[in-house]
Amino acid sequence: MAQPSVTVLFNLSSNDTPCTNPAGDSNFAVMDSGDKLVWRSAQRLDGDDWDDPVKYPVVRPVSGSKEAEKTFMVDSSANKYEQIPLAGTTGGGQSGGNTRYVCCAYVDGATEAAPYLECWNTSNHALANGTFLGAGTPANSLIKAIATTNGAPGSATWTGTPLSGEDSRVALDTDALTGAKYLYWNSKLVVPSTFTPEQSSLYVMGIRILYS
Repeated sequence: MAQPSVTVLFNLSSNDTPCTNPAGDSNFAVMDSGDKLVWRSAQRLDGDDWDDPVKYPVVRPVSGSKEAEKTFMVDSSANKYEQIPLAGTTGGGQSGGNTRYVCCAYVDGATEAAPYLECWNTSNHALANGTFLGAGTPANSLIKAIATTNGAPGSATWTGTPLSGEDSRVALDTDALTGAKYLYWNSKLVVPSTFTPEQSSLYVMGIRILYS
């Protein structure tokens, strides 16, 4: 079994339709090296410059929790925010909700187990204890995701699974892949009133695959 390659794409349109080309199509754009997935408040607009010194972060609520209003892929080559309008739930204020074809991973070959979506502090996948990822308590991770490969979430206000290392992750299919396949998920950022941010709240989101 050869090592499969993985291409990550995001739907930058309001069309809840599957990806038709792993190199990108009229709806989906490839996430290249240096690109970022970020969440911002409603004041950040599609096409804004990444270098804008005003970042418009999600404002922590006084009580309860608050879903980030907008989700963006930051295109490093164009240095622009590119909105992913179908991301999240109806609580986010975009076009998210019971949406299926939002985030995509194209795996170009067979695997020995179901691929998993995971989040870590760094690219060496050694730690998942940053404040974004629950500060050591995976259930408290701010980043939530739900697999949509085999169907929509089923609710416009889906809860999702907190992402934090191997202890809390999302299987993107029900079994090992027998060949090339598009895998899908939706994601959101939910900020509780008890959240205490750190100076650098970086994270690494990745697709774990097994092969031989």
